[in-house]
Amino acid sequence: MAQYQKFVHSRYTVPKRSYRSDASWDKYAKHIVVPIMFTRAKKFKKENNALLSKIANEYQVPINLIIAVAGVESNFGTNFGDFGIFDALTTLAFFPNRKQAFFKYELEQYLLFCKEKKSSVFKFKGSFAGAMGWVQQLPSINRKYGVDYNRDGVSNPWDKADALATIANFLHQNGWDNSKKIAIQATCKHKSFNALESGFDQKYPLDKLQEAGLRFGGFKQNRATLAVLFGKQSDEIWLGTTNFDILTHYNNSVNYAMALYKISTSF
Repeated sequence: MAQYQKFVHSRYTVPKRSYRSDASWDKYAKHIVVPIMFTRAKKFKKENNALLSKIANEYQVPINLIIAVAGVESNFGTNFGDFGIFDALTTLAFFPNRKQAFFKYELEQYLLFCKEKKSSVFKFKGSFAGAMGWVQQLPSINRKYGVDYNRDGVSNPWDKADALATIANFLHQNGWDNSKKIAIQATCKHKSFNALESGFDQKYPLDKLQEAGLRFGGFKQNRATLAVLFGKQSDEIWLGTTNFDILTHYNNSVNYAMALYKISTSF
């Protein structure tokens, strides 16, 4: 029988913090977009170059981005999470919270995942949200995009090769285009852009962004996602491409997508 998890439940019942809160980017990035992460990413690339090159070439996605996901999600395979996934997802599926419908679906997917793996639902541990392994796949992600890259008969989120290939497959299947940038930085001499909502789901025609006072160059799409990184001293304004949008499909967060971008371009 699943056990109620008070801490897990509390993560989705406390008021959600405003994305526009002061220094939200600084708070998010201070433990992630840091020199030690860049050093570890470079080391991971050197140690796994053959595998990474093969995956990146096969799925036509950037090596450094695959590495960045592994770094942000599990600190390169050193932190998979220690919450019982069945307990966590059952708690979130059956006790009221702001994402209850989402977690009901993920619980269903997890039960199917375990059935397909011929494993007990109590076997696996992961994040408080039920994410698993090297790239913290939710059960639905594994069932849709999971890759058995080591050819052992199962797509295993805790296997390095399978997991790295799975995130590459996710990016590829969602339309990743190596010819496009992820984001382009913009400038604005005043705060007029604050009249526009910023977020992973906020897309604007370029002329509307220019009317709001934003200045940028080299953006080759008709619409852009407005991604503002709110800092204590100053804000950064970025325009996301369709590649940026794909990253937010994996995790619905501007800060998350920008962290991956900044890490992937740091080494």
